[in-house]
Amino acid sequence: MAERSPDDPLNPEFLRKLEYLRVVARKVHTGRFSALQRSRKLGRGIDFADHRPYTPGDDFKDIDWNLYGRLDRFMVRLAEEETELNLYLLVDCSKSMSAQKATFVRQVATALSYVALAHLDRVHIYPFGDGLLRPFSPNRHKAQAVQVYRWLEAADPSGATDIEASCKAFASVVRGRGIVLVLSDFLAPGGWQRGLDLLRHGRFEVGIMQVSDPDEAEAPAKGEVLLADRETGAVRRLRITEGIAAAYRKAFLAHGQRLQDYGRSHNLFYAHGRTDHPFEEMVLHTMRSERLLA
Repeated sequence: MAERSPDDPLNPEFLRKLEYLRVVARKVHTGRFSALQRSRKLGRGIDFADHRPYTPGDDFKDIDWNLYGRLDRFMVRLAEEETELNLYLLVDCSKSMSAQKATFVRQVATALSYVALAHLDRVHIYPFGDGLLRPFSPNRHKAQAVQVYRWLEAADPSGATDIEASCKAFASVVRGRGIVLVLSDFLAPGGWQRGLDLLRHGRFEVGIMQVSDPDEAEAPAKGEVLLADRETGAVRRLRITEGIAAAYRKAFLAHGQRLQDYGRSHNLFYAHGRTDHPFEEMVLHTMRSERLLA
């Protein structure tokens, strides 16, 4: 078997580092099956948390008989429940995503899927463009991360970016609550805020990962050029002066700042990844410092 590249999210050395991480939920998201995600909800589980007085209807098996011997009172053992976490990854596959941006988000999505699946959490992949593409929910086993990578690699770019329509469609079909991370450049003609608002109001725990290419932020003055819209194919002749280039750079920075401000104002995870930086840095450092991973 050929040796994998260090930039491959399925590189064995990188996967060993991911084994020590887990996806962190800020809220309790009750799932259908037992998993390794520990919640703050008290109930039946493995790790002892507290006692409460016995009430009629409680299972006798939950009574702490050692404590009864000391206090002469029936007390029920409480434990931290281990609940399944649903991780939903909405991955931008629109035509505005360059090859470098598409690769970056695919690598990050695969790494996050591996972390969640290693803890027996549920992972749901929702590619989108001008609407939702066919979703993929792998089996709960970390080896399924390779299928996530292949699924996203095979996803065809789909029209212009329509975040609002995609989020609306997602919220209308998904019933299980959990963490929804949107991975996109957020360069949507119709804007992005209404789509994220729909997810928040749907009681999902929302995260934002913005991705950009370095030349998007550092556009120089180039004189007369032909600009082609990657999504529509429309071509426009434009003379880029230093003033226009400076205004563009300012607008691009403001775009990222609005995303960051939105995340902070609603206590959401936000991160910005550049394709000239290693994707491992996003997963192992940024997502840990921003407490999406621990």
